[in-house]
Amino acid sequence: MNVMKNNKWYVLATLFCVMILGCKEDILAPLEKDTVAPPPISNPVSERMAGAVKVSYNLPSDADLMYVVAEYTNKYGKVISVKASSYTNALTVDGFADTASYSLNLYAVDKSENRSAPVTIKVKALEPPIFAVRRSLALVTDFGGINISFANPTEANIAVVVTYKDSLGNFATRETIYTKSKNGLFSSRGFPSKETVFGVYIRDRWDNRTDTAKATLTPIFEKQLDKSKFKVLTLPTDAPVGWSLPISNLWNNVISAEGNMWHTTDVGMPCQVTFDLGVTAKISRFTLWQRQGVWIYNHGNPKRYEIWGSTNPASDGSYTNWTKLASCVSIKPSAQPIGSNSNEDVAAAARGEETNVPLDAPPVRYIRIKVLETWIGPGGQAAHVSEMTFYGNDK
Repeated sequence: MNVMKNNKWYVLATLFCVMILGCKEDILAPLEKDTVAPPPISNPVSERMAGAVKVSYNLPSDADLMYVVAEYTNKYGKVISVKASSYTNALTVDGFADTASYSLNLYAVDKSENRSAPVTIKVKALEPPIFAVRRSLALVTDFGGINISFANPTEANIAVVVTYKDSLGNFATRETIYTKSKNGLFSSRGFPSKETVFGVYIRDRWDNRTDTAKATLTPIFEKQLDKSKFKVLTLPTDAPVGWSLPISNLWNNVISAEGNMWHTTDVGMPCQVTFDLGVTAKISRFTLWQRQGVWIYNHGNPKRYEIWGSTNPASDGSYTNWTKLASCVSIKPSAQPIGSNSNEDVAAAARGEETNVPLDAPPVRYIRIKVLETWIGPGGQAAHVSEMTFYGNDK
């Protein structure tokens, strides 16, 4: 009897599994599948935008409707396609290379991927943002290369491509900077101090590009300043040394977590220290390395700080005769909380934080580091830095 009962349950269980497996394909298949196309959209109205058009329309009355797709063939022969769900009655089509007239086809698409008959309209975009950026480009000579500035009022995602004429007379790409900065300013370096033809053009993510702005410039001579000439200079208002870690550790060419850094006592913020470069130089840029290891973006590493320069510092430790060379903010790439560092954070700290000094800054001999806030927060008491390197022209 028990054997028969067990067999009965075995048969029922088997039938249940067969039913489940048999239904599996139906469950995964589209709920609706037909060959009937939906009605088209109606009353399309286009609005011109920078490098784009916004199209609003009336949706067809069709419960099966899934989305609307707009398509056009761009200047380079590539089909650009944009979709908008059936929960909205507008879409934006971008990537236009110019202000020419284009035929835009709009289709209603149902859940079976059936397309309606197209509704075709003529559209014109306003000028793409890259051309306004191109008109604002300014190229001037800089230390070891060129300085490039531009305005990007719409904060469009752009690529700034820097080229130069090589020894064969051909333009070679030096670097590409990706940015959406509203006011761009950066330098492209690594060039010898000899007359060079530079070229810069702007590109967007659809590979639309401007013509090339050209300039013949002679980069200003630049070198790393000789750290063997640096000297300690202690002024009355400077922070005392803490933990037997003197200011001279800033130029011993050792970047580490322990034992080789400058460290203050608990003096509170702001605090400052001063040193002598040993030469008078026009500074082009500098790099600051945080105390490494578990200390990066933490504890006494500077978060907000200033670099000042002078040729004749006041003996009372005041800021008389000093010029601010740079205001700096340390940026943690991952933006994670203190004590939690990504691989990108570790790599950025190891690379150091480079800051450009304005071209119109005067020559200086003495440097003052003013720490306004450390990574531990506004209540931080002590500051520490592992290493600093300065570049410029001491001729």
